[in-house]
Amino acid sequence: MTCYNRKNSSFVDPQKGHAAWNILIIFGLLLLCVLYLGQTNSVVAKNFELRAAQSALKAKQAANQEAMISLMQAKSLSNLANAAKSLNLVAVESVDYLKIVPDFFALSQQP
Repeated sequence: MTCYNRKNSSFVDPQKGHAAWNILIIFGLLLLCVLYLGQTNSVVAKNFELRAAQSALKAKQAANQEAMISLMQAKSLSNLANAAKSLNLVAVESVDYLKIVPDFFALSQQP
């Protein structure tokens, strides 16, 4: 019976092949960890930006509501009556409208 011996090479040696795969898997896992940390960091940064924008929005909404309240107070009937008294305005008792004849129009002369 004939017995053949294999040559000692890295392609044939199963231990060296497993070591290469192990190193490749470890580097892959490290790469995934780095990518995960980077993505987590960007999500946290966006969350801080979102909270800052939300707080700015709330402040602007509060200022807008205060402006609306002051505008409503300025347009209130009591304030308008006080302003009319301070300007010595007189209340209108009757209204007279201008009557226009339908066939009468003022035309301008063309040069």
